[in-house]
Amino acid sequence: MCEIGIGRGHDVLRATLGSCVGIGLMWRNRGVYGLAHCLLPEAREPSAGIGAKYVTLAVPSLLKLMSIDKADVDQIEAVIAGGASMVQQQTMPRHGIIGDQNAQAAKRLLAAAGIRVVHEDLGGEQGRQLLIDCAQHCYAVRTFSRAT
Repeated sequence: MCEIGIGRGHDVLRATLGSCVGIGLMWRNRGVYGLAHCLLPEAREPSAGIGAKYVTLAVPSLLKLMSIDKADVDQIEAVIAGGASMVQQQTMPRHGIIGDQNAQAAKRLLAAAGIRVVHEDLGGEQGRQLLIDCAQHCYAVRTFSRAT
């Protein structure tokens, strides 16, 4: 959780997600891939560091770690997964459903950066695993049910 990674060659990046959201960036032309596992949508205070705890930190961190400039964004593809509601709520939490907030923040930040989302698998009540296979230049999203 809250990890960020960059891969090339034979690396396989993976994140197991519930209400967290996984943001994968694929720069197939350069063979560079990134994956962030985000716990929360926004940090209370802005940060210039590198990290993935917050979606608002993860997107700029991925861009920086992958050396993606504004001129390169048309070559970048994104995949996002997670944002599930893994716990049955008796009443709506006053802060809202965190999985939904994570998913919306990821979509909003990727759109603001001009990055095209080629696949999203968000929401619902099932967990997911997001995998990016750097050697095969592909991704996969697997779902699993929550324990009852």
